[in-house]
This record gives sequence, structure tokens and C-alpha cells, in this order.
Amino acid sequence: MKFIRFLMLFLIMSAISETYAANIAVVAPKIGKMSHFGNEIAEGAQIAVDIINEKGGLLGDKLNLITIDDRCEDAFSISTAQMIALNSSKNDRVDLLIGPFCDNMFEEVSKIYSQNGVLRIYPMPLDEKQRSTANKGLVKIGGLMSNQAEVFVKYYEENMVGKNLAVVYDSSIPKTMETAFATQVLFNTKGLYGLTLFDMSSYDDYEKLVEEILINNQVVYVLGNAEPVARIIQNIQEEDAKANIFVDAYMATGHLYRELGNFVEGVYFFSYKNIKDEPSFTEKLVELRIKGKEPKGLGVYGYAAVNLWAQAVQNAQSINFDKVYNEINTKEYEMPWGMSGFENGTAVKSGEYSLYQVKNGEYTQVH
Repeated sequence: MKFIRFLMLFLIMSAISETYAANIAVVAPKIGKMSHFGNEIAEGAQIAVDIINEKGGLLGDKLNLITIDDRCEDAFSISTAQMIALNSSKNDRVDLLIGPFCDNMFEEVSKIYSQNGVLRIYPMPLDEKQRSTANKGLVKIGGLMSNQAEVFVKYYEENMVGKNLAVVYDSSIPKTMETAFATQVLFNTKGLYGLTLFDMSSYDDYEKLVEEILINNQVVYVLGNAEPVARIIQNIQEEDAKANIFVDAYMATGHLYRELGNFVEGVYFFSYKNIKDEPSFTEKLVELRIKGKEPKGLGVYGYAAVNLWAQAVQNAQSINFDKVYNEINTKEYEMPWGMSGFENGTAVKSGEYSLYQVKNGEYTQVH
């Protein structure tokens, strides 16, 4: 199996042409339950590459974009990083890597890319430890998953205050713990009452978990991976169709939508804010629409990653790993959500969360 993975990656990497100034790789799922998000990132990156190439390329030469399927498996994440690192010659090296979409083996993968001079831009929300990881060449433009707690508590205050809240998290996943505790801290700070924490990992029987949740709670904030979250939500909906349920879109994935079927109606999803509402991005969005190109969803982050790197390359007048990384950390750059500087590769200003609800089968922004 490991040999097959390496062979697949070798065939992909060997397809890189010698005629390009730089190679960009997007590592994201192309099939399976997370493929929707992976395809969005790759399509956004391709839009940015196409526009740069239409304008004559970068430093006078055109860019080449490839997409490598990320299975969101620990072994595959490591083998992908190792294979990309092996391609170090001028013609086949990867000068910019976007992703991987999943954070499997985040610290280990970051070290491999850093030690082998592959500049990596990571677009997704992280936990505190991951976001503070400062391997040279690692650039993080996504924020913290726990930031969604602020959006949730504000919406709760405006629409659901007085209803008891159950926050369900998975203690084996740091991001969910941090978000759950951030919600609890905000509740305490604002003098709100009626919050109870539930660790789903301590329950063998989710029906028992749901039974305990519904004794006193009318609002349920579920943080975890798609399969257990789907089971918990379905059980809640079967017992109390009026319960207000909130989930994280990127952890739940499109798989949750399909798994739940009609039970998804009315569920609230947190995801990155729609950038079309950002005044700083209006002019650029008009330009893209005129060209018939508009990044959707996470495509904005793929688009932003390519443009950030391209701006730094122009400033450095080089695609050299050290020079580009230093440029990113010494200047402010135009991002779809406004200007941002970087500290040890971490964006000072990241995209914000918004809240959506499924109404009549469609996502509708509610906050």
C-alpha cells in the first residue's frame, strides 16, 4: 500500500513541465466526503494562477498548478510530504504548496516541508498549538476554530437567551475542546446561564448521550467529526424536532449533509464569512466576475494563498524559499478580508466566521 501511494505521487509529480517558472501544488481531497471543500480550494487557486498567467506570468514566466489528492489519512499525509520533498531539482520542485486541507500529522508534515525548503500556505482553521507552530516556510492564513464561539454566543444572546445550552465536544480533538471552553468562558463573562458541557468520547451509546442532553437543553452545539455528529443530530431530531442545533461545517463536511437527509433541515452551520460582503474585496470581485471567474466558498482561500505568495515573490524578485518567506513576514499584504501582516508566518488578521442555516434545503446566512 505504501509503495502504491509513492508510485501515484511519483506519476503526478513527474508530470510537471519544465517550461514553467514555478510549480504550485494544492494538496486536498478530490474524492470522498471532503472532496467538495478540496475542490473549492483547488478551483480558487486555479483562478489566481490563470489570471497571473493571462497577465504574462510571474517574473516573466507562467505558473503551473497541480492538485494532489489528500485522503486525510496520517500515513498518506506523511508520504505525500516526503514525495514532494524529494522533488528538489529546479524543474520539478514545488515552490508553493497550499494545504493539505486536513490537519493530520500537522507538526510532522510541517517539519518535512520546512526542512526541505517547500513554502507552505495553510488555509484552514487550527487549534492554538497548531496556529502557534512556527516552522520556517509555514504560513497560516486561517484563524482559530475557537473564534466561532464569539459568533455563536452573540447569536445566542440575540435570539435564544434563556434557553439551556448543551455544548458537545470530543476531547480527543483539541480544536473541539478549545471551542467548547471558549464558549463556556464567554457565557461566564457575559453573565449567561444554563450551559452544560458533554464529552462525546466518554459515551459508548450516543442515544444515552442524547437522552441526557434533552432532559434540560433546547440548544445543542455539537463539535466533532461527521459520523458521530450525524448520529447525534439524527437522534436529537427524532426525539425533539424543535431543538436548535449548531455544528462546524468543515468538521461535519458534506458527508453530514448527505448522512442526515431530511434531518439536516433547520441545522445551523459555522463556516468562513462570505467574502463577497467584504468592502475591501468588492473591486477585485467585480474584476473577477467580468472575467467570468469567481472563487466560491473555500476557493477564496486558495485564491488568496496564490496571490499572497505571488505578491511576496514580486517583492523579493525571486521564488527562493528564504527570500519569499522573509518578505511575507516583513510587509503587509492584501488579503480578501483586508490588509494583514504576518508574525512568524501567522496572519495577524484572518477571515471571520459566519453562521448559516439550512432552510428549504439551501444554506441561508443568518449572522
